Amino acid sequence: MDVVSLAPTQTEILTALGIVPAGVTVDCDFPEIVSSLPKFGSWHAPELHRIIEARPDLVCTFGRHQEEIKHALVEAGLSVYHSDPDSVGASLENIQELADLLDHRKSGAILVEELTIRLSQVSQNLAGLKPQDCPRVLRIMHWDPLITVGPGSFQHDVIGLAGGLNVMADGPSPYFMCDPRAVRNRNPDLIFFCEPQMRAYIDEQEGWQKVKAVRRGRIHVFDCGLTCRSGPRIVDMVEQLAKALHPDLL
Repeated sequence: MDVVSLAPTQTEILTALGIVPAGVTVDCDFPEIVSSLPKFGSWHAPELHRIIEARPDLVCTFGRHQEEIKHALVEAGLSVYHSDPDSVGASLENIQELADLLDHRKSGAILVEELTIRLSQVSQNLAGLKPQDCPRVLRIMHWDPLITVGPGSFQHDVIGLAGGLNVMADGPSPYFMCDPRAVRNRNPDLIFFCEPQMRAYIDEQEGWQKVKAVRRGRIHVFDCGLTCRSGPRIVDMVEQLAKALHPDLL
């Protein structure tokens, strides 16, 4: 089957299953093999007319942003696989769904089993933790305005699986804007993001130097491919965040 992936997450799933897409977007940058594949625009603005003209057997879309794109492609008569997982568990289910859809059930089952074992190992290492032992974590998605994650996002679930407590766990939606002053008042123990320049913003803006995470140097920058994608490397993110939160246990 000719498969076009319009999202980095779906591209990583396909390649992990042993499937090389017929086309991807310019934002699909992992693994290296996809760099030479035909490009159909970006994740934010895929070139729908070219995709429709190409008539692939399946188009893979991802997330709320691409829901309208999914509908447009379906209306044009194309088959579309769309996912928007709200947890790490749902992410693994999506991997198996796509594998089944593309008749790669065995490779999907093997991949999901391997990822599940790794998650279980993290869980076992953190099994003795009490709530008071779990650091309060702030995930910064965007700086101005300040956007973070709440329940219903797979990133919120990642924090919990890694042995942390999302400091904004009472947020109104999976991704939402919040008042920096209110966030600072919650005094997170650890802050992480995927854009390195945010560290300079924290250092420059008044008030952040009083936050425990800043005072103790517990600020971490992770690759966007780990933090923002719910493909196979989401387990890498759980493992790395767990090590940052509980270095003595992992």
